[in-house]
Amino acid sequence: MKPVLLLFTISFMLFISGCWDNKNIQELLYATAIGVDYKNNLYEAYIQTVSFTHVAKSQDGGGGGGPQVYVGKGKGKTLALALNNIYDTAQRRLYWSHVRTFLFTESAIQAGGDDYFDNLKRYREFRYTPWIFGTRGSIEEVFKTPSLFQMSPITTILGQPEENYLQKSFVKPLQAQEYQMNLNEPGETALVPTLTIDKTSWQTEQKTDPKLKINGVFVVRKNNFQGWMATNQLNGLRWMDKETSRTPIEIKSGTISLEKPKHKVSVMEQDGNTIFNIEVNVKGNIVELIDSDQSEQEMEKEAEQQIEKEIRSTYEDGLRIGADIYNLRNVMFKKRFKNWQDIKLTSSSLNRIEVHVYFEHSGERKKT
Repeated sequence: MKPVLLLFTISFMLFISGCWDNKNIQELLYATAIGVDYKNNLYEAYIQTVSFTHVAKSQDGGGGGGPQVYVGKGKGKTLALALNNIYDTAQRRLYWSHVRTFLFTESAIQAGGDDYFDNLKRYREFRYTPWIFGTRGSIEEVFKTPSLFQMSPITTILGQPEENYLQKSFVKPLQAQEYQMNLNEPGETALVPTLTIDKTSWQTEQKTDPKLKINGVFVVRKNNFQGWMATNQLNGLRWMDKETSRTPIEIKSGTISLEKPKHKVSVMEQDGNTIFNIEVNVKGNIVELIDSDQSEQEMEKEAEQQIEKEIRSTYEDGLRIGADIYNLRNVMFKKRFKNWQDIKLTSSSLNRIEVHVYFEHSGERKKT
């Protein structure tokens, strides 16, 4: 019986061996980003697809000829119908498991809030970890903006924002799961980073080379679009984010690099009014010294005053569009204040801002 069983096993293996449905990677069509716009009561869906032939070659220092990115577009009464419309011209099966980014226009944010994720998360290939961005410009142009040195198109801020944030922390990148949590958390505000195209900062030997840049945030609360704030209005935001890795600040006597701020928000009732106090502790070092006559203690004091000014300025800029930029209502909710939903935030609601700056080292104190 053993020889018969062995013969049967070998014969059976001949039928199950091999990869009958094997496909070369360059023949697969992977969507790496999804863009959503809303015009004339229709959703416009865009997908960015990347050539894996170029991705592989980029590791060898060259990208070869031909386009690295294709952008597809479809329209429909819902986002799902708009995405399905792209299938008609896709030529190949589309795979969604590599989507790294969702990009929304202002009108799309106003139209859908977090409803988009209701249909996207029902399909097994979609994940909860893609980045969320907004744009006030063209989705097609953002998707087509190249990386440096013909590297993979996914190595831009659109696909890998965390690298830039670690080196210069200003507007924190936002993931889809965080966005949904922000919209569902009582008193929480979602800040969606917005992208623009900078056409002047980089050049090759032949021409200028456009690059992506974060230029502000869309402010959203409970699916209500509150407005857009530019980066020059967000200077105080970085001191209120525990994930800030490293960020520069310019004072009269020099340039300072600060990192890992720790903040605490307290709330109390005073004379019938609800007021908030903020305490920030941050450490760093001197990057550039302009006035060598200034002591370290004087520079620390100057930095503290500058940070306090930035925190208050960003808070008040948020109030102009009705935004609770520092989630003060959420602080009230967590501390079990019954009137947390009814409070009307004003300039005087933010009472005391106390900042402590500490230099770990100053390097060589030399006048520039």
